[in-house]
Amino acid sequence: MADSRSESIPTVYELFEDIIHRNFEKSNVSLSTPSNIDRLSVSCEPAYFNVETDEQSPCEEVAANVSNKDDRDMPCLTLRSWIISLLFTCLLSFVNQFFWYRTSPLFVGVLVAQLLSHLLGKIMAKVLPCRTFKVWRWSFCLNPGPFTIKEHCIITAMASAAGGTAYAIDVITIQRLFYKRSINYGIGILFVITSQTLGYGMAGIMRRFLVWPAAMICPANLVSCALFRTLHSGNGDNIQEENNNSRWIMSRFRFFFLAFLCQFLWYWFPGYIFPILSLFSWICVIKPDYLLLSQLTGVSGLGLGSLELDWNAWVSILGSPIIVPFWAQINIMIGFVVLAWIMTPAAYYTNLWGAKALPMVSTRVFTADGYYYDVKSVLNSQNRVNETAYKTYGEMRMTVIFAFSYGASFAAIAAVIVHTVLFN
Repeated sequence: MADSRSESIPTVYELFEDIIHRNFEKSNVSLSTPSNIDRLSVSCEPAYFNVETDEQSPCEEVAANVSNKDDRDMPCLTLRSWIISLLFTCLLSFVNQFFWYRTSPLFVGVLVAQLLSHLLGKIMAKVLPCRTFKVWRWSFCLNPGPFTIKEHCIITAMASAAGGTAYAIDVITIQRLFYKRSINYGIGILFVITSQTLGYGMAGIMRRFLVWPAAMICPANLVSCALFRTLHSGNGDNIQEENNNSRWIMSRFRFFFLAFLCQFLWYWFPGYIFPILSLFSWICVIKPDYLLLSQLTGVSGLGLGSLELDWNAWVSILGSPIIVPFWAQINIMIGFVVLAWIMTPAAYYTNLWGAKALPMVSTRVFTADGYYYDVKSVLNSQNRVNETAYKTYGEMRMTVIFAFSYGASFAAIAAVIVHTVLFN
C-alpha cells in the first residue's frame, strides 16, 4: 500500500510551520501545566498517548531497531534541543575541518555527539526550571519534562548534517596555498553554503523514493537507531524480556563502558607513546634499501603486508567496519585488491603511459620526465590556461594508481544506476 505522505510533497515553509506549531504551541503549552509536568516527571520512559503507526520494514535488522510508532505529543524542538544541537554542530564542524588537513585525518564522528548530548540533555532536564516563556503567539517551556528520544534524534541529525567537512573548502584552500589568490570571505561563504545545500536539495527531492519507503535500508544509521533504543528504552519491558531470554550475561551499558575504557587506554599507544603502530611496514625492515620491496610493501607504496593498529586511521576514509555490512566490506576489499595490488603493479612494471618515470603512488602531477609539474608556469595572470605556454612546457602526467582511482570514481556513478536497475 502506498504511503499517504507520497500523495503530495509539502514545501519547506509548510514543514517548518507545521513543526513550529506542533512542538512549540501545542506540545509545549500543554506540557507547561502542572498535571502534565508531574506526569512526565514520574518516569523517564516514553509513554505513547497520541500514537500513529506506519508500515513496518521487511528487514529484520531495521524492524528490531527502528520503531514504526510515533507519539505526536512527545516534545521535539525544545530550547535544550536547540542549544545542544548548535553546540555540537559548531564543535564537530570546526574539529573535523581543522584535522582534515592531516595525512591521516582525525575524524570525530556523530557518535560522540550522540553520547554526550544524551548526558547533557539529562542534566538540563534535571537542572532547568519548569517555566514557560511567550514569544509573540508562540510559547515554549524551559523544561518540558524528561529528555525525549525525539530531542535526541534532532540533536544527532543536526550534528551529523553539519559535522563533516565541505568539499568546497578544498577549492578555497588550493587557491590560497598554490595559486596565492585569496577569495573574498563573503564569496567563499556563499560558495560553501550553495555547494552544501545542493546536496540537501537532492536529498529532499529523492526522499519519496529513498527515505519514506520502509523497504529502504541505510545500514550506517542502524547503529544510531540501536543506540537511541538502548539509551531511551534500556529499562523497558521489551528490552528487559529480551535480555532475560538472551545468553549474553553482560548488560549493554557495562559492555559499552568496558569497550570505551579499552579503546581509551589503547589509543595512547599509537597516538602518543608508540606512533609507529599507526602504520608499520615490517617487511621493509628486512631489507630497507631494496626499491622493489619498498614500492610493494612500504608505507609510501602499495602497503602489502603493512600493519595498521590505529582505529582512527581505519575509520578515517571508509567509516567503521562494524557499521558497514560484511558483503559490502568484501566488495570493497576485492575492488581494492584488483585495482591497487594487481592492476597498478601490472601497469607500472609494463611501463604503461610511461609510468616508470613517475612514482608508483602519488596524488601529484608530473612532467613526462618525472619532475613535479609547475602549474603556475602554464597559467596567465587571470589563472587561465596559456595554451602557448602549455604546449611549450608539456603535458601533465599522473601516476597510474591516481589515474585508475579517477576512472573507478567515474565508473561508480554508472555502477549505481546499473545496480539499482538490476537488483531493485
